[in-house]
Amino acid sequence: MASEANKNLERARRSLERNKLREAVAAYQAVLEEMPSHQESLQALADIYTRLNEPARAAQYYTVQFDRLLETGDLAKASAVFGRFLRQIPQPPDRLMRYAALLQKHGRASEATEQFSAAAELFLHQHREIEAVACYESLAALDPENAARHITLAQLAEKLGHSDLAARAYLRAGQLTSAASALDEALECFGRAHRLLPADRTGALLFAEAKLRKGDSAGAAALLEPFAPSDKDPAFLALYGESLLRSGQLDGARAVLEAYFKIKPESFPKIFELISAYLQAGQDAKAAALLRQGKDWMRAARKEIELPSFMDKLAASFPASLPLAESVARNYEELNRETQYFDALVRLFDLYLVAGKMNEACEALDRLVDIDPYDYRNQERIAQLEGKVDPTFLHNVQSRAAKVATAAARTQSFGAAGRDLGSSTDAGSEEARTQHALEDLIVQVEIFLQYSLQTKAVERLTRIAELFPGEEETNERLRALYERANWWPKGAPAKPAPKAAISAAPPALANESATPQVTAAADTHRDLAAIAEINRLMYRQSTPREVLAATAAEIGKHLRATRCLIATGGMGESTQLTAEYSAPGIPPAGAARVASIADLLSKAPPDALGGIELSSAAVPAITGLGLESALGILLTDKETQASAGALLVGDAIARKWKPNESFFLQAVGDQLVLSVNHTRLRSLVRSLAVTDERTGLLGRGAYIDCLLAETNRARSQRTPLSLAVLQIDRGPDLLRENGDAAVDQYVEQLARTLSSAIRQTDIAVKYTAWSLVFILPDTPLENARSLADKLRQLAATVRPSWGAQDLAISAVVAEASSRQADETEDRVTEWMNRAEAGLDEVRQRGGNALVSLATP
Repeated sequence: MASEANKNLERARRSLERNKLREAVAAYQAVLEEMPSHQESLQALADIYTRLNEPARAAQYYTVQFDRLLETGDLAKASAVFGRFLRQIPQPPDRLMRYAALLQKHGRASEATEQFSAAAELFLHQHREIEAVACYESLAALDPENAARHITLAQLAEKLGHSDLAARAYLRAGQLTSAASALDEALECFGRAHRLLPADRTGALLFAEAKLRKGDSAGAAALLEPFAPSDKDPAFLALYGESLLRSGQLDGARAVLEAYFKIKPESFPKIFELISAYLQAGQDAKAAALLRQGKDWMRAARKEIELPSFMDKLAASFPASLPLAESVARNYEELNRETQYFDALVRLFDLYLVAGKMNEACEALDRLVDIDPYDYRNQERIAQLEGKVDPTFLHNVQSRAAKVATAAARTQSFGAAGRDLGSSTDAGSEEARTQHALEDLIVQVEIFLQYSLQTKAVERLTRIAELFPGEEETNERLRALYERANWWPKGAPAKPAPKAAISAAPPALANESATPQVTAAADTHRDLAAIAEINRLMYRQSTPREVLAATAAEIGKHLRATRCLIATGGMGESTQLTAEYSAPGIPPAGAARVASIADLLSKAPPDALGGIELSSAAVPAITGLGLESALGILLTDKETQASAGALLVGDAIARKWKPNESFFLQAVGDQLVLSVNHTRLRSLVRSLAVTDERTGLLGRGAYIDCLLAETNRARSQRTPLSLAVLQIDRGPDLLRENGDAAVDQYVEQLARTLSSAIRQTDIAVKYTAWSLVFILPDTPLENARSLADKLRQLAATVRPSWGAQDLAISAVVAEASSRQADETEDRVTEWMNRAEAGLDEVRQRGGNALVSLATP
């Protein structure tokens, strides 16, 4: 048999050489009768029939050859045969499906998609839906980001009763349409998936999340309720708690969010949202109890440093809530935050008074006097309680607060200090008033020394030495102040006391001079109280800009000025900060005008106290600020004696500025410079102490500071600035499955590998336990995207200790906006929010993605 086949094969070859095509055909067919799979005969017959222009017969042999190539997996030859000879000839769907599968196996996605699509249509035409489903499933795998393909697969699978496959396809379609902001379509897909598999947790979570985004929080909560008893996954708890919170089911939300907080202590802001919701619903007692419990949780988690800011926001938002005020006060007392505790007691006293709870108001006042007996408002509070509580209690509190008395008592003291002591008929009363004057001056010196105002303290001590020569010999308190200030009266005879000058004057003149002294004394004590309050407020602020803004507002209100403008830093420096206060109805002056006040003030001579008075007639430039008169000071750094900026207050009408107002600005200005420097130092210390020990990268605490610094630099140099966030997909799941130690080790390896691929000027930050941030100076968005792609490729070479093969790294890149009108903080906040939105988009896409965000 074999010899006969060989003879026919030789005969066919000779006929082909002589171009006797028909004889060659007969010989090759004879070979195939004995050896049906003979490759050379099949190929030759197909070619000969093509030369004879008989395409139908040629196709018969090409298809046999094509099928055999598919069986052997020879894609190159199969593709050549199909492309040259079979593409134009209708093929059965099974052959197309097999060809598409081979293309898919070799990574030729676009060609495989074409053949699967053609096969699916033919299968449907032949009513072979099962084979069509297989094609659509392959199409969905080849084009996973195409929602339409998943929907087509889901619909056909649902029709055939394949619920599991249909539900998976609907869920993927829902995720894709949700990411494309087609929320209604996503809800339809998630709803169909949930109807097919109502007990599927993943489907319920995705459906509930979409409902929550749509505003149907009650519907989202109802979907998740059946899973609540057994599901303690953080993602589930967060979504379920949010749904309950938004739908007003506050008690249920509390139980869920408490469980979530124990797993994720960094989620404490959600607890304060729940407290706020309780307060809005009028359930103040529950809000107060939760605040107390939240304080204990945060202390246990070492998060108590962030507690005061949240409590202050609650107190400001709900000032009339007595249970909240009581809880805030108790928390501050336990946290040993005296300044905040004092402010909380002030609010509490007022609320007790309004509620008619006099015993509680007395307790609050008693503690207020204990904390700060020098607070001028103590006398006002005592007056509010007169006739309503036990006089014995008021007398006791009055005696403890007597050191600072009321403004009226103080003005009498100052008046007595300037009059002839012998002119009074009641020597005992005159002596008491004189003692009050001395006491008042001593209190002023103590306040000045407390806030490091050495020059002002020496001025007051000099005044005491003039009015009360030799008093330090019998007054230990005054002697201690002399020692503390390192200043003593001169040994020369004391200067004539002011009383001699006044007694020598005519009676009418003496009376006239006493009135300004009384008024000045009242103003001085009011200014001292304001200085103490402003100083406390300064040190509550976390950034230099906040310090300036708070100080400008308080100065403007205290002096009842039309504007208060502050600029710190040397003139023309790029790091200059500005702040302004404008009275109600007055438009802001703008940062550029505020920054010019130092130059404006430097051209005018100061008075003896360092104040610089300006009028529109002498300095027309202030009319551009809407001012007729102004008073300003130049700020100086006491350590370096360098210029530190300027402070200016002004009025829209002509105004005679008083000496005590100049003194007030000087005192506050000195404290302002100290506070700004102190705040900057705290920020520097934080940035120096936030390096992650394992990776060597900067920690999360340095993230915002670095963004602010680099944004300021990019702004001044007019260069682009981008960031790239690299995130290990399913990070929380990996932590839970493999443990913190294993994930930390992997991130440490990742950090070392990626750090070698960035520039020295780039900044790497460990953002979370499973993500890194790279701040990229002088880098536009396209370059940042290229770097992120490179870093993802590098990351793929790092293998974790647990041997995962399907580990994926996603990236988000975003460029800082360049709108000149934005403040740096606003620009950074928008930038960070945009990056976080990008991470959300990565999660919605299912991970393993690079998202490049548009720049506003």
